[in-house]
Amino acid sequence: MKRTYFVLLFTAITLWACSKKDVNNPSASIKIVSLTASVNPVKAFDTTVITVEAVGDSLQYGWKANHGNIIGSGKEIKYSACQSCKGLNTITCRVFNSTGEVSDTIMIRVTSYFDPKQK
Repeated sequence: MKRTYFVLLFTAITLWACSKKDVNNPSASIKIVSLTASVNPVKAFDTTVITVEAVGDSLQYGWKANHGNIIGSGKEIKYSACQSCKGLNTITCRVFNSTGEVSDTIMIRVTSYFDPKQK
């Protein structure tokens, strides 16, 4: 009888200790509300300000672009691209803290600096 209780207790403790946490959504406490650019499209060599609005505790931000330059850090950065970066460029914002991370992208069209149709 004691052995049965011991086996049941051991099984219950093992199952409780091995239970999964919510690993499918570790970043549930972080949400990107918006990711916007002040100018889009932007002429080559000009800049646009990209701003992220996010909710969560102790947030940190990371930025990357497939072409062009990112100037600054935090919730708001400046993006510029040269003439050779004409076309549709992807800027990714990563928002993270100790509980997880989320990311979003914005597409910025870079047009020619020399296009006489655009002023």
